[in-house]
Amino acid sequence: MADQYYTASEAQERLGLSKAMFFRKVKQGFIRKVVPPGMKQGVYPRRDIDGLALSMQMLFEQDQGITFSRSMIADQVEELEIGSRAFGRNFITPLPERIIFQQKNEFTFHSLKVEGTVVGYISMFYFTDEVLDQLLTGRKIERDIKVSDVLPFPRLEPFTIYIDVLVIDPALSRHLRTLYAGILVSRFADLLLHLRSNGYLFDKIYTVTSSSAGEKLVSKIGFEKLEHKSLVPARKAFVAAFDPEHIQVLQTRQRKVLGFARR
Repeated sequence: MADQYYTASEAQERLGLSKAMFFRKVKQGFIRKVVPPGMKQGVYPRRDIDGLALSMQMLFEQDQGITFSRSMIADQVEELEIGSRAFGRNFITPLPERIIFQQKNEFTFHSLKVEGTVVGYISMFYFTDEVLDQLLTGRKIERDIKVSDVLPFPRLEPFTIYIDVLVIDPALSRHLRTLYAGILVSRFADLLLHLRSNGYLFDKIYTVTSSSAGEKLVSKIGFEKLEHKSLVPARKAFVAAFDPEHIQVLQTRQRKVLGFARR
């Protein structure tokens, strides 16, 4: 039963609607409620709710002119400025190296744009175990990543992904940062599913945070802290196993954010 229906609270969360708005839509007939035999409480078909959630997301992003795509060189120029504002230019890889990173691994940089302007981006890599360990322990930071460290994603064999940056432009308002962060996370989840469906068999995703806000975000989307891994007190290493449950966590977070934006 649970795999076919959402409870009211689950459906409300999936759609990112307030309780009042959710039940208003139910009463108006926009959201179908069913009462299975032997039950007193109404439930909501998962297919209906998931389809409505996807439709709401697509309409919202289309209305806002929001796109998520592989970064072009012009996008990387804007990403460099966002990264510098967020972390400081000394911690950000210079543009020439970034361009070569993308040439070595086409999936390295992806940007979120609103009306053609980059508002956030994500970078991900595949490294040898040695380089990955250096990043997780803090013996290496983004600026230290060399062109020779960057490996293309292999197909049809297990590997791990390292998320180096997931950032929204700090110059934006808090409301917009929250909104765009949710969309960026959701679009990244879609990208991961796309990669897996095309034979990129990564099984774990690693990342490092150096702020309380970053730590809170990665914890919310299903990452677990690697206790005592980082040698640098301000840096925390995290890992998440790739599975359908984790992807649903990422997508649910985006629904919450869009609901917050509408209220």
